Amino acid sequence: MREYDVIVVGAGPAGSTAARIAANVGLKVLIVERKRRPGLPVQCAEYVPALIDLEVEIPEKAVAQRVEGMEALFPDGTTFTVRAPGYLLRREVFDATLAQQAVEAGAELWTDACALALAEDEVIVRKEGRILTVKTRVVVGADGPRSIVARAVGYRPHRLAVAYQVEVEVPEPLRVTRVYFDPTFFGGYAWVFPKGSTANVGVGVTGGGVDGRRPDLHGLLGKFLVFLGWEKRRIIRRTGGFIPVNGPYWRCCSGRVILCGDAGGFTHPVTGAGILFAVQSGELAGRAMVRYFCEATPLSIYDEEWRKFLGPPLLRAVRHRRRMEAVWTEDAQALTSLLREVWQL
Repeated sequence: MREYDVIVVGAGPAGSTAARIAANVGLKVLIVERKRRPGLPVQCAEYVPALIDLEVEIPEKAVAQRVEGMEALFPDGTTFTVRAPGYLLRREVFDATLAQQAVEAGAELWTDACALALAEDEVIVRKEGRILTVKTRVVVGADGPRSIVARAVGYRPHRLAVAYQVEVEVPEPLRVTRVYFDPTFFGGYAWVFPKGSTANVGVGVTGGGVDGRRPDLHGLLGKFLVFLGWEKRRIIRRTGGFIPVNGPYWRCCSGRVILCGDAGGFTHPVTGAGILFAVQSGELAGRAMVRYFCEATPLSIYDEEWRKFLGPPLLRAVRHRRRMEAVWTEDAQALTSLLREVWQL
C-alpha cells in the first residue's frame, strides 16, 4: 500500500500552494486532481488583485491582461470608478504553473484521479479505472465548494451562489473591469472582465432570489449580452460554477484534515473573489503542516492563523452579505445606496 505524509485533494491554487510548501521541507506529498489538466475547464471570472504578487510569482504567460481600475454601474444609473490594479489570468496556465511548482518541490501529482472517500488514515482514490487505497497522516481538502473531503468529515454544505459566464470576442480592448448591479441579480452582479481581444462576460447570483425561485442564469446572461449589444459576438467558451458565500468554516481543521480554498469557504462573501484567498489559505495550510511534522505543533494552529490573517475582511464581508440579502429591493435608489455601502464604493 502506498503511504504519504500528506495527501492534497485538489490541484487548484490552494492545494498546489499547500503541497509545494509541505514538499519543500521533504514531506512526502501526493496531490489528487480529478481533472485531466489543472485549471480546465475554467470555472471562475479569472480576475485577481495585484496584491497576489506578494504571495506568488505569476508567470507572464499566465497573464491575459493587466487592469488598473474597476467601474461599477448601479441600478439608479450612476457609476463609480475606483483604482483597482490587478490581472486577468489565463487560469489554465496559472493553475498548471502552481501544480508544476509543487511537483518540482517534490510532490507527486495524480491527474484524472478522484478521491472517493476518507477512512481513518486512508484515502480511497479512483484512478485509471482502479480503486486504490492510499495511507496518509494528513489530508488537505482543496477540492472546491462542494468538497468531498469536507463532507467526509461531517461539515455542512456551504451556502452557494451560482455563476454562468461566456468568453466573447470584443470590438476593442477594454481598460478596466466593469461590474453591473441590477435588482434581478439577487445578491450578486454581472461583469465584463477584459482579456485583450476577448472578455469574460458573466452573471452571478445567490440561489433563491427575492421570490425564492431558482435563478435562470442562461436567461439573465442572455439579457445582459443584449444590454451590452454583444448578443451576436462570437462565443469562445462557456463555463459556470459555484461560489461559497457564507464565509469560512470557523474550524477548518478537523483532526488530521485541513480545508483550504473554496473547500473551506475562503471566498469573499460579497464580491465572490477567491483566487487570492485560495493562495493565502493554501500557504497557511502548508505552514501549519510543516510545523506539525517538524515541531509537533497541533494542526489546529491553522485555524488560529487564518482567523488572524484572513478572518477580519472575510467575517466583516459575511455581515455585509447578510444585510445585503435581508434588505435587497427592486427600488433602484435604495438598492444603489445599499450596494455602495456594502461594497464600500
